Amino acid sequence: MIWRALLSATLLLALAFGAWAATSNGNDFALAYAEAKTPAAKKAVLDDAQGRPHIFRYLQIMEMEPATEDGREGLRITAFEPGSYYDVKFTVTMPVSLSLLRSDPPTKVGGAIAVLGKVVGIEPGTSVILIESPIVRFKDRLSPKVGQELLGEVNPGATFYSYTEGPRPVNLEYRDRDLLVNRDKILAEGGPKAWAEFLEKEIAKRKAQRALKEGGPR
Repeated sequence: MIWRALLSATLLLALAFGAWAATSNGNDFALAYAEAKTPAAKKAVLDDAQGRPHIFRYLQIMEMEPATEDGREGLRITAFEPGSYYDVKFTVTMPVSLSLLRSDPPTKVGGAIAVLGKVVGIEPGTSVILIESPIVRFKDRLSPKVGQELLGEVNPGATFYSYTEGPRPVNLEYRDRDLLVNRDKILAEGGPKAWAEFLEKEIAKRKAQRALKEGGPR
């Protein structure tokens, strides 16, 4: 019954974060950390956020693979936070969240979700926010409401995704992010080399098309 599902979700939230825990905005935290100019400023932002639950919206899944954490089967996810250009990494093991991800239509790479989790820290040497005890709240849209500007909309040529496991590193621009929907299929069928070659080919094709359009007829 619906009320039982709601009760289960409420209990899971209470167990994960403690009853009545205040929830902060993860997107605001990510942007504040990304825009902090000095190591001291970044540390201050992180110190304030660590250990508290944050809800991250508009997270676009970049990588998703089976994983085991504390003996529980789950899904390890790396997702792109669009306002800061940071990734958010976490492992989903809670049954309700896994059921939501697998519900029809199943959530795949390229899809968006909203996630509640405790901020743990920043992965050393990267632009990756680590969260623990994640709960998938709902399947989300890829961007905020109209009028809330995203960095990718300001600079569509900025790097959105990097792949380094092929013969050569490949950088994907924000405006070409739709190519990621092909990732799982190509990796499964051809491996890292095939995925890198697909990206290189499609990126070159699109650059040529844009150059032709910008240059106009000869």
